[in-house]
Amino acid sequence: TAAPPAAAPVARPVAQVPHTNPADQESRYTARLLAELERYKQYPRGREASLQRPEGNVVVWLLIDRSGKVLDSGIEKKAANMLLNRAAQTSLKRLDQVVPFPDNTFSGKDKYRFSATLVYNIEQ
Repeated sequence: TAAPPAAAPVARPVAQVPHTNPADQESRYTARLLAELERYKQYPRGREASLQRPEGNVVVWLLIDRSGKVLDSGIEKKAANMLLNRAAQTSLKRLDQVVPFPDNTFSGKDKYRFSATLVYNIEQ
């Protein structure tokens, strides 16, 4: 019966290590940011979009300060279809605040530029 209590303290420090690792926090934050972008993403609407049913990727960028305020954004790499580019731009304009990023991440910078790929497909 003495072995289980001894095993528990050994597991705790191992579990705490990822929380203090800036690279791990950065990847978790980036995943949260991408999930937030997906919620704001809009597929093109209107007659032209319903006829063309465009698909493709648009690479966007966001400049975010530590408090989560979106300072600037834009398109880094356009899709072949202009409807998708317009939809991505509209989605970016709707986004002015995101979750703040942790203090000890991104080399302590007060703002950071993130890139993300918005994937548009007709099943949306």
